[in-house]
Amino acid sequence: MPPEFLDVTPVILAGGAGRRLRPLSREERPKPFLTPWGRRSLFQETLARVEGFSPPLIVCNQKHRGLVVEQMPEGARKSAAMLLEPAGRNTAPAIAAAAHWLARQDNDLMLVLPSDHMIRNVTAFRQAVTGGIGPARQGRLVTFGIRPRHPATRFGYIRRGKVLAAGAYEVSSFTEKPDKKTALSFLRAGDYEWNSGLFLFSARHFLAALETYVPEMHQGSYEAVARASRYNQALYLNEQAFSALPSLCVDKAVMEKMDRGVVIPVDMGWRDVGTWPSFFSFLFR
Repeated sequence: MPPEFLDVTPVILAGGAGRRLRPLSREERPKPFLTPWGRRSLFQETLARVEGFSPPLIVCNQKHRGLVVEQMPEGARKSAAMLLEPAGRNTAPAIAAAAHWLARQDNDLMLVLPSDHMIRNVTAFRQAVTGGIGPARQGRLVTFGIRPRHPATRFGYIRRGKVLAAGAYEVSSFTEKPDKKTALSFLRAGDYEWNSGLFLFSARHFLAALETYVPEMHQGSYEAVARASRYNQALYLNEQAFSALPSLCVDKAVMEKMDRGVVIPVDMGWRDVGTWPSFFSFLFR
């Protein structure tokens, strides 16, 4: 395991209700915590994927705290920290709160990982993270792209720009969930990647970008962390401050607007297990 992984804090997003996978996924037990694909849930697979990194920070709804603790191995229970949301406000507020918390702990690099994804090739995943550490330390906001296999309309797309280093490109543009005709044109162009929703960046550089583009979210998420209450290793984000934040995904809030984006294409057997077709495609592949 590369020693620089110890400088990277995995931020595991374990929120959401998985409404598109009902009735299998329910609000009281959403899809990251289900185990129909084997012995481990998607959340547990995500934890296993980042063994050897700095202890993870898990962001979830406070009503799922018991599920998180139940599914963590003993070592992670002792070392992981939790940020507990009073309500779901999408990925940008969750990541913003995590960045503020990490900045207070003097941790800088954060690897953002949704826990409702499956990655079959963990070696390729770790190699891609290794390739992203240098750009992230230089203040770049790194995302990991997946080569499109078909003209999907439920994923965002990232267009590659000029080469920065081996396997790393400047982000030319983001496009959020195009229609079928546009997705087909992206597929034919050959210089687009699916947006995996996995990110690597410095907490302070992300917060600087957030303050530029969504200053009210920067301030509100700071207040949610500063006024949080602590119970053991869990931090209950302040309800008044956090619930008042705009509900925005991180792509809309920051990634689509900034000019320091980097995309690293990676073939890691990635699946977003978010709908019944994707669920069955993954299960029987």
